[in-house]
Amino acid sequence: MKKIFSKIKNWSLKHKVYSIGITIIILVVCYYTYRALFIPALLPQYTLSPVRTGSIVQTVSGAGQVTSLNQTDVKSQVSGTIESIKVSVGQHVKKGDLLATIDATTATFDLNNSKIAFAKLTQPAKVADISNATNNLNKAYSDGFTTVSTTFLDLPTVMSGMKDLLYSQSGFLSDQKSSHLTTTAQNYRNQAGISYDIAANQYAIVMNEYKNLTRTSATSSIEQLLADTYTLVKNTTFALQNTQNTITFITTNQTDYYPKDALTANANVNTWSSQINSDLTAILSGQNNISSNKNTLNTLITGADPLDIQAEQISLQQKQQAYSNYFIRAPFDGIIGRIPVNVYDQASGSSIITTIVGDQKISNISLNEVDAAKVQNGQLVNITFDAIDGLTATGTVSSVDQVGTVSSGVVSYGVKIVINTMDTRIKTGMSVNTSIVTKQNDNVLIVPSSAIKTSGKTHYVEILNIPTGTFGSSTPGISQSNKPTRQITSTNQNALYNTTTIGTKINRTIAISTATIPTKTTVTIGDTDDTNTQIIDGLTSGQFVITKTVAAGSVQTTTAPSILSSIGAQRGATGGLRTGGGAGGFHP
Repeated sequence: MKKIFSKIKNWSLKHKVYSIGITIIILVVCYYTYRALFIPALLPQYTLSPVRTGSIVQTVSGAGQVTSLNQTDVKSQVSGTIESIKVSVGQHVKKGDLLATIDATTATFDLNNSKIAFAKLTQPAKVADISNATNNLNKAYSDGFTTVSTTFLDLPTVMSGMKDLLYSQSGFLSDQKSSHLTTTAQNYRNQAGISYDIAANQYAIVMNEYKNLTRTSATSSIEQLLADTYTLVKNTTFALQNTQNTITFITTNQTDYYPKDALTANANVNTWSSQINSDLTAILSGQNNISSNKNTLNTLITGADPLDIQAEQISLQQKQQAYSNYFIRAPFDGIIGRIPVNVYDQASGSSIITTIVGDQKISNISLNEVDAAKVQNGQLVNITFDAIDGLTATGTVSSVDQVGTVSSGVVSYGVKIVINTMDTRIKTGMSVNTSIVTKQNDNVLIVPSSAIKTSGKTHYVEILNIPTGTFGSSTPGISQSNKPTRQITSTNQNALYNTTTIGTKINRTIAISTATIPTKTTVTIGDTDDTNTQIIDGLTSGQFVITKTVAAGSVQTTTAPSILSSIGAQRGATGGLRTGGGAGGFHP
């Protein structure tokens, strides 16, 4: 044996090229022999996910900050001394809580007077009040008749004097003398005469009416007499005015017309006018006195007029409101942010008493025009906070701007979100990330979006036609299993089952290496979200679709064995499941 090896050695030394070639051939034969005996053929690896019933939730996201829906400076509406401050900074208050008070002495006095006036107007009349009102009304009628009597003491002098002035032969404006007047002056004189004739005719009628009455006559007759006398006196006043105008025109424009008589006539007309004007005022006062006393008596007997009661009630409400303004109250629920005043300070009509930050928090975010078109009022919003780990609040879209803002050619729209979750950790100014649910389809068939493939306008998925038993009798990770990853090895396939928890749902996947060729199944898809796609037709719940494929040459990298390595070492290095680096998992 030694001779043989010695001959081979010598030959190799003499024929180095041939010996090297023979050695390489031997090594290659050994390698492929080893690979055929100990390394199984590499297979493609597939990741499978089940077709299941779930929800498609479409969202748009945005970021913003927390602000308060209501934040306002509570101001005083009245002036006065601040008597008390009932709250402190940081204190939580409810709508209507008393914040501060201002000296209300004057407002209290006004309110009490208004209450008394309203009570008097609405309370039943007393017998004594009705009796007094009746007596006052009777006296008013008597005083009215006296006024008429006084007037008829003055009227005869006035009417007689006017008649002499206009119609007597020696009168300043008589027919005989007025022939010397200019045409314009004569027109003035004629107008005065006409107005006097009207008053004179009425004087005769009313005088006769007056003579037939006494102060004890019917009240209606006395009222009528006052009315007729008032009309008579007004007509007399008008006649005197026309006469005065005539005299003034003549003395101004025709000074040579009986200058001495002009002075006397002017003085008489002025005297008569003063008397008649005084009578006119007295008659009007008598009428008003009767009317006032009649109303007072009627009010006592029948009660106040509903409109008067309403007016007094409005006045009382105004006084009550004015009084309540001295007691400053919270306009809404919130936290006292600051109090810039002190007790005994003088408040004006615009002094800031306190600042309140409302309990209701909101977030204002900005969305691009594509996302904004999907957002509507009332949509659900999930909100997370950079400063509060683990808190996911809910909210509602309150409003979407109808007019966009353009910046650097990009249009954006503001969205206001009302934060419905009440948590004391949520502070104004915190940064938030929002996810607005724009559409949600529940109880629909879904598969991972990565399983959907497209060929032209056709959508399809790939499935493996492998018996269910291939995945194990209990189909771990597919049915009820929610345990750590299991590894199951079969004769022709190596399968790794993964269970991944997403939120509160279980999305289970299977990693499997097999020589079976996937088949394409055409599907009709519906809505999709960031993760899953709705299947309308083509699949049934419980089927498995391929979401990822790893080619056979990419599953595992194997280092060529050294010829010096022992077979035991090679077996140790290649034993177990050969599914590649990405298919590892937990082993029970």
